[in-house]
Amino acid sequence: METILSSCLYDPNLKTKFYIPRFTHRLLIAHAWGITPGQRILDIGCGQGESCLVLAHLVGRTGHITGIDIAQPEYGSPYTVKESHDYVRKSELGSRITFLRSDTPSFLRDLHRPAREVFDSVALFHSLWYFPNSQSVYDLFRTLAVDAQAPRVYLCEYSYEISLEEQNVHALAAQTQRLFYRYRRPRAPGDLEQNVRAGLDQASILEAARGAGYRVVRDGKVTPDPSFLEGHFEVQYVEGEKFMRRVKEEALTEAQESEILASLARLREVHEEWKRAGHETVRNLDIWWAVLELGA
Repeated sequence: METILSSCLYDPNLKTKFYIPRFTHRLLIAHAWGITPGQRILDIGCGQGESCLVLAHLVGRTGHITGIDIAQPEYGSPYTVKESHDYVRKSELGSRITFLRSDTPSFLRDLHRPAREVFDSVALFHSLWYFPNSQSVYDLFRTLAVDAQAPRVYLCEYSYEISLEEQNVHALAAQTQRLFYRYRRPRAPGDLEQNVRAGLDQASILEAARGAGYRVVRDGKVTPDPSFLEGHFEVQYVEGEKFMRRVKEEALTEAQESEILASLARLREVHEEWKRAGHETVRNLDIWWAVLELGA
């Protein structure tokens, strides 16, 4: 853990509350996938590089991680993508990681050789909910299967299937954001995009993967520790002024805006009930993980 933390740019005041639970969760998922030394993994939607650090730690000195993302260098807070990547490059794990700003089809075209000769697997580490719509997820799996011929895909994403009543607040926050993205005008992502966009459920992700030719060889679910606060932060965002401002500025139809606001009102109602019961934070949704392989 200390090697990973020392390779990450973070606020020391948030080490215990935010970063240790975050990396502990990622290590748990990567171990469930079965990441081993020597692997060469393409990490799609790597963001500021936290998933790359975990994967780089596990593949060791003989492996390598290539992280790609379309995010602007200035995206991110309190540290931008550029600041975070620059810090990682100079760290102990930096030699095992390459960062590139690119979408997947462009990256594969620029390889000038079959991707299967460069990478033995692809990782989608909590990145699919960031995709703008369901079609973009279907297109991604088709690209991985046909253009890249990627033999193996590791993926994990939040599951809408509630295993604890306390997770309902996070589910409502995610569904409210997904509703907004369903109705907003299509455009290139900006610097202030939210974390939940298409927010596809497990069945839709599997439909996209299987339609492209992938099959599930292993999967499971993890209920995050209460110290993992991603769901809590999502609820804070949706209930805050920034999300409401985005809804109002989008110039949606009256019916669309009313539907989003009704979802938001339901979220606030359930959240208030949760707080009245004496709870200060929200429980995170379960995480569904899977290992996919191409072919029969």
